[in-house]
Amino acid sequence: MLNSVFRKMTLVYLIVILISFAILGVSMIKMFENYYFEKRSEALIESGEKLNKTVIQYLNNTISYERLSVELESIERFLNAKIWVIDKSGRIYGISSVSEQEWIGKQISNEDKVRVLQGKIISKMGEYDEVFGVPVLTVGMPIYINNVVINAVFMHTPVYEIDETLHEVYKIILTSMAVALIIATLLIYYTSQRISKPLTEINSITKKIASGEFHKRLNIKSNDEIGQLSQSFNNMAKDLEKLEEMRKGFIADVSHELRSPLTLIKGYIKGLMDENLSDEKRNQYVKIIYGETERLTELINNLLDLSRMESGNYPLNIVSFDINELLRRNIIKFGNKLEEKNIDVDVDFQEDPLKVRGEMESISQVISNIIDNAIKFMNNDSEDKLMITSCIKNEKAYISIADTGLGIPNNEKENIWKRFYKGDKSRSRQIKGTGLGLSIVKEIIKNHGEDIWIESEVNKGTKFTFTLDAIKNEQ
Repeated sequence: MLNSVFRKMTLVYLIVILISFAILGVSMIKMFENYYFEKRSEALIESGEKLNKTVIQYLNNTISYERLSVELESIERFLNAKIWVIDKSGRIYGISSVSEQEWIGKQISNEDKVRVLQGKIISKMGEYDEVFGVPVLTVGMPIYINNVVINAVFMHTPVYEIDETLHEVYKIILTSMAVALIIATLLIYYTSQRISKPLTEINSITKKIASGEFHKRLNIKSNDEIGQLSQSFNNMAKDLEKLEEMRKGFIADVSHELRSPLTLIKGYIKGLMDENLSDEKRNQYVKIIYGETERLTELINNLLDLSRMESGNYPLNIVSFDINELLRRNIIKFGNKLEEKNIDVDVDFQEDPLKVRGEMESISQVISNIIDNAIKFMNNDSEDKLMITSCIKNEKAYISIADTGLGIPNNEKENIWKRFYKGDKSRSRQIKGTGLGLSIVKEIIKNHGEDIWIESEVNKGTKFTFTLDAIKNEQ
């Protein structure tokens, strides 16, 4: 029964409202009863005070007994209350109802008489010495002459009249509560639907995305937490869709990169099977096959390194080292390539030595990949130049490697960090490489918690700059 958020919320809200209405209703009824009885008692007491004057006039022989009886009967009709006037001994000598003259002379012997004749005003509700057949509200008041209690007045009004009035009030309260409950139920239904329906939609879209439909989106428009959840969910779905596209693209790129050397290897191996092939051609084919296997090995190693870096399973052995010395070693490593392409190298180290913190092997790979990339895309003329600088700013070491090569168009600068991107596509077939070098560079710098950026202009060159923590005072 309670297997949905909508049903649970509706049931809980209804239970809370019913309990609240029940407590509120009982409290209001009790409060109104007390208020009504208090006001009724006040009305009787007020009439009793006025009656006191009439009784005192009778006791002083200012008015006749008949006049007293008329006054008592008049008040009875006005208040619907039986009135007794008693003397100090407790005997009734005045009564408001002409039809009940038999009460004249009867003795009242309960505690109420004693308390009233002692000067106290009483007010109580219930049976009155079994005198009346129904519960009554009784008010008793003393009558003073010269500050001495000489008589008393008792007024009895039937409770059923009060109950009839209260019942009308109860009907109004219960009717109001019923109307409020209906309205509250409708509001609960609407509110629960507004909360549960988006959750149902989220659940449905989640299942579709889990099955591979990454293009699905939520169509929930609101400014509350549900709307924010929907927006976050759509952003997540968008990222998953991009990730899926990247995965498919990555598989396609890897397949292409593997297929090309394997096709070449297969072709040249088939050529080696020719018995009439000359020794010169055979050696040439073997060298080509060896070169392509090296290319495959480099590609696979780069993919494994990149995968470990992106997964976070690439621990860094942070040490202190001289970044300038590392730059010199990498320049020497590429000495032959630099000479082959007639590239001059300019070095400008602001501080030498310049100590930094990082994993030396990884940073060496960064420098190596950037220099190798720069050499590949230079024009091979006498004006080509490789410029390497290092300096310290705000406790950070800035290392820049610039070239005077082809440069990168503005619309392709963001793409250079992507896997298998090889820049100038018109020359990509002539330029050897896996297209993973700069992706690895980006991940290494990212794992160090540092920044790397590029400045480039077409036909003028490219400049890579990255940062490392500097150790300024260490010798």
